[in-house]
Amino acid sequence: MDSAAAAETHVRLLAEAQLRRAATAPRYLWLDEDFKLGGTPSEEEGLLRVKAVLNALHRVGAIGDATARSVLSEFAAALAARGLAPAESLVLPALPGGAGPGPGEPAVAPPGGVYRAIPLTAVVPAELDGYQGEVHLQTLVLGPDDAMVVTTFVSSWREAASLPARAAAGPPSFPPFGGSGLTDDRGHRYRLDYETGEGGWHQYGVLSISPVPPVSTRWLDLPTGTGPALRIQLSQPDPAVRVTSQRIPPSSAGDQLLTAAADTLLGGGTMVGMAATALAASLAEVETALRAVHLLPEDSMTAAHLAALCQRRSVEVRGDLAARAQTAGLPGPWASVLVQRRDGPEEGRAGVAPLAVALPEIDGARFVLAGLSSWERQLSMPVVAWGWQPRPRVFRPGQPFSWWARDDTGRWHVGRTGPYHLGARTFQVEFTPPLHPDATSLDIRLTGSTSRVTVSVPLRWRDESG
Repeated sequence: MDSAAAAETHVRLLAEAQLRRAATAPRYLWLDEDFKLGGTPSEEEGLLRVKAVLNALHRVGAIGDATARSVLSEFAAALAARGLAPAESLVLPALPGGAGPGPGEPAVAPPGGVYRAIPLTAVVPAELDGYQGEVHLQTLVLGPDDAMVVTTFVSSWREAASLPARAAAGPPSFPPFGGSGLTDDRGHRYRLDYETGEGGWHQYGVLSISPVPPVSTRWLDLPTGTGPALRIQLSQPDPAVRVTSQRIPPSSAGDQLLTAAADTLLGGGTMVGMAATALAASLAEVETALRAVHLLPEDSMTAAHLAALCQRRSVEVRGDLAARAQTAGLPGPWASVLVQRRDGPEEGRAGVAPLAVALPEIDGARFVLAGLSSWERQLSMPVVAWGWQPRPRVFRPGQPFSWWARDDTGRWHVGRTGPYHLGARTFQVEFTPPLHPDATSLDIRLTGSTSRVTVSVPLRWRDESG
């Protein structure tokens, strides 16, 4: 029996078992909105378990889209035919499109050539949506086929101190970069086009540069509206930033799935968090299914670790997995995040820090880290990517990348892709819990399916008080 047939057979047997359970279980009433007296009806609970297993097998590529939908529809119809639930009440939310880890893999290889990131230090007074503030020019990113300046607008209404004095003519419009574009050391001119993301206390923006400056370019002049042009020297990388790369043993598809669920549960989220929570609520059945189709090694501890996390987050764990979770406990980074959420400072360090690092290739993709913004609830980092396209509102454990950070106080922070794109090939990674105010350095860890890159950066905060 091939793996797809084994997966379908396993989930059909599970559906039959849940159907028998629903038929023999006592009838419950929905007595109040918390279900304290009745509990979830057995037929609905069975439907949720079957759906969770189908989603898990679908995400790891063990079962196809058409088969998953067919099995789930047949199970719902069988419940309705036996009068266990009205057919119209068994609404079947859509399964994720596409099977397996394919959607997360790079569709187009990153172009060959030089990738550079140059830290910028200029802060320009500006106005956005009626609010005074400052634009921090964070990073100049130069790739073989794309170039941009990543910016952050910090609104003055968030700050107690006053901003620098404005020009006599009043504050400039937003963005305050003039209309003439860039000029290089040879007198060549470049067009600037501005895009901005949505949401967040620090609003990111991207100044796209066209055409891409040649590798031989020595400097660029950037107009800053009311002040003199900013000269950007295309210098070498910051020597205070260390980048290390290492190979790691490849993990199974089941381990990747469960680890992605743990990252999501730790990092929070809305739509993505709901998908991970649904998987965790049926973790015992999901683990059994992954082992049955040989996508989770027998010696893997990931399910037990995730079960321990579920117990800490008040998600029910059933069967012998509950006892194994007590023995396994939590990995150190997971425990650190939970402790910080419970005992850590309520607000993080507020500020903008330079970060400009072009990472080596990892799992067929290239990334450039393009700045840091710390605020009360999280630490945000804009990222520019080649060879990989993020989908921030989709729970995709098949994608190979995981973001974590550890500060010099020993505290860990889990990263998630932010809900808004900054522009073409750009996105944010949001680290939670917030950064401790006393942290002076940070190790940012990007883990793929076969390798890991760690960036060690000093936290040199810019004075936002003016």
